Amino acid sequence: MIDKPRVDEIETLVALTRATGFFHSDEIEIVREMFEDWQAHPESDEYAWIVEREHENAPPRGFAVYGPASLAVGTYDLYWIVVDKNFQDKKIGSALLNFVEADLRRRNARQLYIETSDKPQYAPTRAFYERRGYELVAHFQDYYDVGDGKVVYFKAFDK
Repeated sequence: MIDKPRVDEIETLVALTRATGFFHSDEIEIVREMFEDWQAHPESDEYAWIVEREHENAPPRGFAVYGPASLAVGTYDLYWIVVDKNFQDKKIGSALLNFVEADLRRRNARQLYIETSDKPQYAPTRAFYERRGYELVAHFQDYYDVGDGKVVYFKAFDK
């Protein structure tokens, strides 16, 4: 099931992010900061948080964070999509992304952008987005660091 995270789940979400082995400590701290900002301003639509759990009382097995792109009309960014390593390849990432897309269509979004790394470790991540109809629209070599470029994916939503 997909719903909003509970206030007391921040440590679980941070731990899920850390356990992937994909993110640096400063990136993991950003998850915490974004969650705290979302908690402090629940009326804001800057960040939308969702979690996937097996049932209502179960801990999150994955989460996604998305929100409107600054100074753009109908354009959104997917900031995070994280799935517990023990539950990868169980369609949880797909369920989260499907929920995000459906929510954005309800919001009359025009498009969604996703950025990720070009490092070999991220090849399954890039393939995940490509299988779901996302188009590679930009590739910036050595963006995050030497040997760590940024790849940007895009999907337009039909009206």
